[in-house]
Amino acid sequence: MAHIRLENVSVALPVFDNARLRLIRVPNFTRTKVGTKSIGKNSGATVIHALNEINLELNEGDRVALIGHNGAGKTTLLRLIAGVYPPSQGSVSVGGRVVALLSGSMSLNSDATGYENIQLVAELYGWPRDQVADCIRDIEDFTELGEYLSLPVRVYSAGMAARLAYGMATQLSPDVLLIDESIGAGDANFQEKAEARAREYSGRSKIVLLASHAAELCRAICNRALLLSGGRQVFFGDIDEAFDRYAKLR
Repeated sequence: MAHIRLENVSVALPVFDNARLRLIRVPNFTRTKVGTKSIGKNSGATVIHALNEINLELNEGDRVALIGHNGAGKTTLLRLIAGVYPPSQGSVSVGGRVVALLSGSMSLNSDATGYENIQLVAELYGWPRDQVADCIRDIEDFTELGEYLSLPVRVYSAGMAARLAYGMATQLSPDVLLIDESIGAGDANFQEKAEARAREYSGRSKIVLLASHAAELCRAICNRALLLSGGRQVFFGDIDEAFDRYAKLR
């Protein structure tokens, strides 16, 4: 049965120096604030306390909007549920097939064409063979990439690659659907098409979590909301009340 259960969950992320691939160490560092997330020293290493003591239980039929300012912990929570991040504290239980529409969640082979990437994903995720042709036609129509689908992905813009990844990911029928609005999918006109697809796609899922700043989209898809601030759970319940509280936070 599809479910999500988080009990007293926290996520602490170490900060790495990309150039030297080592943990950044700050002499005499005790504790401070950067943006909205608490940062502290742990055995000499700098860590970001991205989520703090989150408790959440979702079952079939729940469609939850994740709201909060940038840096509140929305994407981190989605990545935790998707299995990208392990909890630093607490327990996580997720039942059912999970599909996560997150930034970079469906990597593309840059040397393969768009069509070849579709075939690779179809094999990887076990699309029914008798439905692959229909899926390709749907992706052609949705992405509006035309002849670019016959070209290597390395010549795509970031928006074009996002369209292809989004089109492929939404061919699946998950039990748990995680959507991060920050995935991006092209220009403003295409964003409207992507939002319409998100509405339709979410209706086929048993549990939906949507991280978004768009109140209209959240109300169209979701029946409840979880408000986060500084990695902490501020409110979980009625979506209108959640947005009222969010407005006061801002």
